[in-house]
Parts: sequence; C-alpha cells; structure tokens
Amino acid sequence: MGSPARAPVTDSAEIYQALANYDKPAIRRYQRRTPMADLSHLPGTWGVPFFGHLYWMLKDVHAWMDRQYAEYGPVFRSRSPRLDSVFLLGPEANQLVFQNEEGIFSNFLAWDQVFRTLFDNNLLERDFADHKANRRILQSAFKRPAIEGHMELMNPMLRDGIFSWQTGRTIPAKDHVKTLLLNTGASVFLGTEAADESDRLNKAFTDIVAATADPFKRKEIWFSPYVKGLKGRQVLTDYMMENIPRRRAQAGRDLLSQFCQLRDDDGKLFSDEEIRDHIIFVLFAAHDTTTSALSAILYTLATNQAWQDELRAEMHSLNTDALAFDDVPRLEKTGLTLKEALRMYPALSVMPRYTLRDFEFQGHHIPANCIVTVSSLFTHYMPEYWTDPHTFDPYRFSAERAEDKKDFFQYIPFGGGAHKCLGMHFSEVQAKMFLFHLLKNFRVSKDASMTRYRYNNIPLTFPVDGLPLRFDRL
Repeated sequence: MGSPARAPVTDSAEIYQALANYDKPAIRRYQRRTPMADLSHLPGTWGVPFFGHLYWMLKDVHAWMDRQYAEYGPVFRSRSPRLDSVFLLGPEANQLVFQNEEGIFSNFLAWDQVFRTLFDNNLLERDFADHKANRRILQSAFKRPAIEGHMELMNPMLRDGIFSWQTGRTIPAKDHVKTLLLNTGASVFLGTEAADESDRLNKAFTDIVAATADPFKRKEIWFSPYVKGLKGRQVLTDYMMENIPRRRAQAGRDLLSQFCQLRDDDGKLFSDEEIRDHIIFVLFAAHDTTTSALSAILYTLATNQAWQDELRAEMHSLNTDALAFDDVPRLEKTGLTLKEALRMYPALSVMPRYTLRDFEFQGHHIPANCIVTVSSLFTHYMPEYWTDPHTFDPYRFSAERAEDKKDFFQYIPFGGGAHKCLGMHFSEVQAKMFLFHLLKNFRVSKDASMTRYRYNNIPLTFPVDGLPLRFDRL
C-alpha cells in the first residue's frame, strides 16, 4: 500500500478546528470558498457529457466497478451530474480511509450534500473530537440493558406483524418487511404512544429518506421529493418536541426516552434539538439497512430450502416462543446467514469521504478537496479473499474456514474504524428476532421463474421487483 504523504492543508488548519468543534458556520464558509479539485490526471474517463457514469452506476454499479478495475486498477476517477470523485478499491484502500490515522478524510464534507436539512447533525457526519465525544455518549443507548428493553417491545410486535401477512399466495415481501420494521421502529425508537400515529410518522419518515435522492434539493420546487421530505421532517420534529419533556421526566424503554437521559462527561444533557436529530438519523440507519439485509436473506432462504430447514431446526432447538438476549448468540447458523447476506448484498455498497489534504496511494497523487469512494460491494467479491464469491455459502464465515479473517478490512458491511456502525449489534438482534418468529411458523418459497435476485445498489441495496415471495403456515 502506498503510504499517505503529509502535506499542508490546502486552505488552512481552520477547517480541522471547525470540524472538531462542529462549527457549522465555519464549515459552510470553507465549502463556499473552496473549489473542488481537478481529477483529470487520474486514470479513467469522464463518461458521457453531463451524466458521466451515472447510467452505468444505476444499472449495475458492481459490473461497472469490475470493468473500471480491470482497465485502470484500484484507483480511477468517475463523474455524475452532482460531482466528480475518485474510487479507491480493495482492503488497503478501506484501511486507509476508515482508520484515517493521518486525519486526511472528513465525513461531514462528504455526506453533507446528501443529508443537509434532512438528517442534520447526525453521528455519521461528525468528525474528529466532536465525533468521538458524541459517539461515547450515544453508545450507552446500545448496550445490553437498553437492547433487552428493545427486545421486550419487539418480540410481540414482530411476531404479530408476521402473522398478519397473507399466506398461501405471493406477496411483495420487501414492502411487508419495510412496513413491519417501520411500525416496530415507531414504538422502539419513539415510544409505545407512537403506535397510534405510526402511519403518519412512517409516511413522514419515508418522505425524508426519499428526499435524500432528489438531485436538485430546491425548496422552490414545491411538488418535489425534497419538499415532501422537509414536511416529513417537520412532522417528526413536532412529535418529538411534544414528547421530549415527558420523556425527560420519566424514562422508558424506548430510544427517545433513553436519549433524553444521556449525559456527557460534564453531566450535561442533550438539547431537545440534538435528541431529535440523533433519533431521526438512527431511525434511518437502523430501519433501511435491516430491511435491505432481510430482503436479501428471504431471497436466499427461498432459493435454498435445505438451508432454510437447518435454520428452522436451530430455532426450534431453543425451545422458547420468545427470543431472549442470551439466545441471540446461540443462533449460530442464523448468524452465518446474516453475515453472508451482508457480504453478497451490503446495504451501503459505496461509502464516500472528503479529502482535507493531498496524499499518495498506489503511486497516484490524490488531491485535497475531492471525494474519494471505497466500496464494500467490490471488496466482498474479490476472488483473492473469497472462495466462489458469487455463491451463497454461509459456512465461509465458520470458525473452521474464516474466509473473512484474511484481511481485517475485506469485510466491511458496517464500515470500519471510528465510524463503524454504532447500531450493528441492534441490527443483528432485530434480524435474528424477525427470522426466529418467521421460520418457526412459516415456510418461505418463490416461483420457479424467479431465477435471480433482482436488485439495485444505489442509493441502498433493495430488490427492484418488490421481492415476490410466498409464505405458508407450518
């Protein structure tokens, strides 16, 4: 791996201080006065006029990255209507970017154009000392006592929700999973009172997520996804601002209540606005990624009936009707299945960062003030690390084979380094609990004409056909 070379900050050290203090006015000034770097010296092409490589990325980003890698190697430039970027592919690139030992990369400046005004002030966008301080406070909300409280809420909701699905006929499984997780999330994250308003809150949340993909993000376009997203954010804001005072006075098991009680090292509580912003983003991070993973798992189980039977037997062996915290690690084969699904179909296929100064990688000069992109999807299929990578094979993660241990940065469905997903254990618990209630009571199958998993990776990995599957009661 080419070692990152130290170089002076392009503008000044002020941007580092602004990011470390989360000084948004100073960061905005830096954004306005700092042009993006010229990347024309790097390998690759600019694609077609205006659209660049957007068509190929949307059609099949994995195939496009494979072609670019074969022609140019692990470093190449790309273009879309919104920005130019540099792809850095492979475990070495992942390590460089995620560890960020030289302080080269910023999360805020990479994600801000996607999340601004929709998911403001979220943990993913924070950098350096500010990120470390906020993460230390928030992580207590994802420890065992908190997750046990969440499980008490989720067990009956997931079971009852699954039992409400139509059986004996094909249904759009992805939509059913998405709705179930949204309804469950409304209670787990916002409180049981939210169940009465779940349809309104879920629609608001869905509109916010859709707004992130709006290429224009202009308030003047009153009918646009962006404007609908802003209205959805206001709905969630109104709900939380109304309920935060009560949650501060009396804690509950939901995440909103727990965030209302969190204190920093000086004993200071989060402000109402900070609680709102963290909750809205956690709802997004936990919900959409788990929906993506479960959609992939349902397809693989419908395709591999013998493996589905093995998981069902594992769940029956627990001899319980409700999954407890200590039961979660006992579902070993289910855990292998989750890992393999996240390898083959990671929810977030590409992850951007913004360069704060120049560095060298693999003999290439990467300038300050550009977007670099690493890819879990590409790394998860590299034949140097994975046996028959296009084959569904959960046992590759078994202790005997441990294919994921060849390089610490070859398996990155939750990112890595300081910004590794804070809620990854919660996601595992929720996914296993869903599968526990489903497979103990239903068989999942698909039509013989469904010969492949039809999905898109941009912006998140989701099936494009609604995932038509059949659920039959056992």
